[in-house]
Amino acid sequence: MSSQEEKSNQEEKSNQEGVSGQKGMTSSEEEAKKVRRKKRLIIIAFIVLLAALIICILLLLRKPEDEGRNIVDRDNVDTVMEDMTDKVEEGMFECMMTTEWTFENGDSESPNAYVANVENNRYTIYFDVYEKETNELLYSSPLLPVGTEIRNIKLDKKLAAGEYKAVVMYSLVDDDEQEVSSAGFNITISVNN
Repeated sequence: MSSQEEKSNQEEKSNQEGVSGQKGMTSSEEEAKKVRRKKRLIIIAFIVLLAALIICILLLLRKPEDEGRNIVDRDNVDTVMEDMTDKVEEGMFECMMTTEWTFENGDSESPNAYVANVENNRYTIYFDVYEKETNELLYSSPLLPVGTEIRNIKLDKKLAAGEYKAVVMYSLVDDDEQEVSSAGFNITISVNN
């Protein structure tokens, strides 16, 4: 082969590569390959979208779990109550008291006034009772350690017959009798005579 024929062959190959972009491929083969590649991408995208849709539907339709909820029935009432009365978190306070205190007269003890520092609490408590309208102190309790209660409360201040709105202000104290937390609860005091 002469050098001129070699040049001519190289130019022909170069022209074919320029037309097809690859050695030995015609433009129709290249178009077919592009179409197949697009079809594959469309199918893959469709499958991914379908999978995502199925996952979303399953997540939306699944039943929420009842973890942490207690459904009370006759068979488990004692167990649920025990679970609910586990130790109260630090700084929290479980209050057990009556909210309507009745006194026969201003000097008598109330047969229904009751306050307890239940065993679930962490701290000793004391409480003060204030008349809501005047903010006047009506009663100051002694310290009530955890697990103790006070009944038959007699007010420190004599009240005239009538109905009074009052606030019981609890103070939770640590072992050094330093206040940890406080909370207030509304009560009604009735003095009959």
